[in-house]
Parts: sequence; structure tokens; C-alpha cells
Amino acid sequence: MCSTDVTLAAIMAALASEVIIHPMDTIVTRMQSANYTQIYKHTNGSISQSLYKGLYQGFGSTLIAGTIGSAAFFTTYETTKSAFEDARSAGYLTSVPRPVGHAVSSAVAELLTCAIVNPAEVLKQNAQVFQHAGGKCPTIEMLRMLRKRPSSLWAGYTTLVVSQLPGMCLAFTLYEMFKEALLEIRPASGTGSQLQAIVLSACAAGACTSLPFVPIDVVKTRMRLAVGEQATGSHQVHKAGTGLSRVGAFAVAGDILRKEGMSGLFRGSAMTCVAGVVGSGLYIGCYEGSKLYFFGED
Repeated sequence: MCSTDVTLAAIMAALASEVIIHPMDTIVTRMQSANYTQIYKHTNGSISQSLYKGLYQGFGSTLIAGTIGSAAFFTTYETTKSAFEDARSAGYLTSVPRPVGHAVSSAVAELLTCAIVNPAEVLKQNAQVFQHAGGKCPTIEMLRMLRKRPSSLWAGYTTLVVSQLPGMCLAFTLYEMFKEALLEIRPASGTGSQLQAIVLSACAAGACTSLPFVPIDVVKTRMRLAVGEQATGSHQVHKAGTGLSRVGAFAVAGDILRKEGMSGLFRGSAMTCVAGVVGSGLYIGCYEGSKLYFFGED
């Protein structure tokens, strides 16, 4: 498959998945914010309607970076995986299990993707909790506030890599294993049955890799939101998170444990798991489906 086809298929996958997943991601971000109980809950403990308003805040930056990151990921992943398979066919690396090749390929691709996506994630998550009135575009306002500190756009990058790399390696390794197993048990008789095996495998892989990494995701979210608070110079949105971006991830995790207990590190886990299952099925399914239906690749 040529690199142009991979890029187009990856862009289609990013567009389809981001449109569906972004509202869920916004809810997760708000639930994981330090001021969740003050802003998104009533005094009686019931959920405030503000949790579900403006669910597409920050969508612009994540859509642009998501499509670029998706193209970079799949181009790198397919290239690295093909090189590994070619080496095995030529008699090299025959002692290396194929799942290891899938894990390494996804790791290389994810390192590059994280560097592209992280600035957009910082903008997106701060825009998702943007509380100022006046009809201003949250993403543009956050970009304006952060322009004097461009390095802050990479806040949480190390945590992003720590959270994404193991999960992505595990997800794609499990996906490839599940897909091969399903196709062996029930050989595909056409593109429809093949795509069904792909989507089921992707959903299963997403389910297995979502919950274990929720605590890291919470820490990463707090670090990013603290950057937005410092940029705005306001405590209106993140009162409890002041200054967290200046300390390490372990200190942030310790702060959450002290103030909120273990439940604080698993805030939004149910929605995260749902988004993981749906997102993996959509993302990988759309990518592989585009290859099957538009480019005639298997």
C-alpha cells in the first residue's frame, strides 16, 4: 500500500473518530479537572447541566492535530511493520515473535505522534473547561493566552508518552492477535466479514487497555489544565490545581491522593472505557475499512 493511500485512510479514520469521541472526551476532561465538584456538580451532589454544555469546545485544534497525527502514526506504523515482516521473510529476525514487531512498530509511531498531538491536547483540554463569557472562541482565547509561553504547549508530554506508549503498544499488539485469531476461527468470506473481525478486535483491544491507564490520564489532565490556569491568571476554573504544572507527575498524583483519595485517580473511568471501546472500533475500523473499500488493500 502506497504512503498516499495510508495517509488518506488515516485522515478518514481521524475525522470519523474525532467527531464521535470528542464530546465524550470533553466530559472526561471536565470530570478529571480539579474543580469538578465545584463547577459541574450541585451542592446536593447531582450533576450540573454545565457538564454537558459546549461538548465541542476545543474541537478545532484536536481535529487538525488529530488528522496530522493519525497520518504520521499509520504511515510510520505500516512502514515499520512492513520492514519487520520483510526482514522475517528474508530470514532475519525469525526468532523475534511477531507481536514484538507490532509492539515496536506502534511504539515508534506513537513517539512521533505524541510530539505532534500534545500542543493540540493542551489547547483542547483548557478550551473544554473554558468558563469565560462573551461568546469568545475558547481555543483561540487559550492560544492567545499561551502564545507568550510556547513551551507550555508541551506540558504533560512525558506523561502523555508514559500513558500512551504502553497502552498503544498493548492495544495494537492485542488488536493484531485478536484479528488473526478471529480470521483463523472464522475465515473472512468477503470484505464485510473481514471488516467485522477488524472492528470486533479493535473494540476488544480498546476495552483491555482503557481502565489500567486512567490514573495516568487524570494526572496528565491536571498538569495541562494547570497551564491554562496560569495563563489566564485566574482561579475561577482550577482552584485546586494551581501550580501543578511546575512539579512532576508523581507530585501531582500525590496531591490528588491526599485531597481526593484513590477514587480521584480513577475519576471518569467509566466514560474513559466507553470512549476507549468506541474510539478504537471507529478509529481502526475506519482506517482498515478505508483500505478495503477505497484502496482495495487487505
